[in-house]
Amino acid sequence: MVKFGGGYMSQVKMVPRWGKATGVIAVIYTTVIAWVIWAILADPRGPFRFYTPLYWFAIANWLILPILWMHLIFEDHPFTRFGPKKKGALMIPVSVFISLFSFYVFMWYIYGFMAIPYFSWPKLQSMGLSPLVARSYSCFGNITAVFIGLFAFAFWPILFENWPWKGKLQQPSLGFAVFSFSALMGVFLFQILFQPHYGEAFPTSQAYAIASPPWWQSFSLTYHGFFTVGWFLWAIVYLFLTATIWEGKPWTAVKKQPWRGIFGFLGIIGISWLTMYLCLAIMDILLGPGIPGGRRAAGLPWRYLHSGEIAAFILPAAVYLYYYFDNWPRKFSPEVNWLIRTFLVFLFGWIIGLVYYAVGPAALGVPSTWDSEVQFPIAWIVWWLVVILYNAWYMDRWPAFKPVKP
Repeated sequence: MVKFGGGYMSQVKMVPRWGKATGVIAVIYTTVIAWVIWAILADPRGPFRFYTPLYWFAIANWLILPILWMHLIFEDHPFTRFGPKKKGALMIPVSVFISLFSFYVFMWYIYGFMAIPYFSWPKLQSMGLSPLVARSYSCFGNITAVFIGLFAFAFWPILFENWPWKGKLQQPSLGFAVFSFSALMGVFLFQILFQPHYGEAFPTSQAYAIASPPWWQSFSLTYHGFFTVGWFLWAIVYLFLTATIWEGKPWTAVKKQPWRGIFGFLGIIGISWLTMYLCLAIMDILLGPGIPGGRRAAGLPWRYLHSGEIAAFILPAAVYLYYYFDNWPRKFSPEVNWLIRTFLVFLFGWIIGLVYYAVGPAALGVPSTWDSEVQFPIAWIVWWLVVILYNAWYMDRWPAFKPVKP
């Protein structure tokens, strides 16, 4: 991960509070906190019932994006002078405010209302769509926009190490430079990877002027944007594996920027496509060949989506291993450590998926049918990651870890 200098954390060292049990305790308390808040806000059996599923999915996605802005791009500025408790108490409310403003004000009443209607529930409803349909369309638009943002706002700090500005600019100027460039890249990627999907969804208003037909339709056998989800979520996962358990490898084999960043970018895109097609091949073996135009598990859109969902299960395992278990193991050669960690996060990602489908209906109120069209495990995974990253990044892992003078 990007290493930050200065401030409070340069003067102390964070050490496990409860010895070898620290990591396990951290997994328990972050998961319980995520589950309790889910039960109140998202669970269809609870008081607010935001899991529709796309409404809560969109909210959770927008909650995670400002975490990247504040931590990766602005490097916790101007909160670095505070200790874990005070820093968390300040950064979490600020982050939540930015999230809600971005979703409910900017996307609904500015960008969506004035430019791209499928980002705005009120705008779509004013154009004649029913409230539920308008909400679903706008939430899916926001979900895909944030997917692009998770990659676009992270790949420059992680792969390019903020080249060419690092060392030449200080915060917040460095943050604004990286943010502006990343936002530009995000718009470009969205237009290529998701806008063609919306051109098919709203053909009468988007033909000719706004969206070309999906470029992937001829070889993916679907026009649906889930094709992009199927490999792009793997790209996000591999990007964050690079920043965490991989410690930059294998892209650090190239020594100089920007060539290292270019190598990492192209390599991640390549292995993401390969991983998606491996997932599809396994689904063909287990479920039979996918059917163009089919529904649920038989349909190709569901299979592309499920490839992305498989990727999502891996992220919590990687974040926990890196931040709460000291990126174990460290005693072997770098290459062996890399292989063991990668195997472990894929193994525990698989276990997380099994646990989700086994206990999710009872614990989270999600559908009991694993291939239901309203079954979106990524909604839970993203929300879980929000809580984990609030603790790991904003609170420096407190209370699981405590600051001591080196």
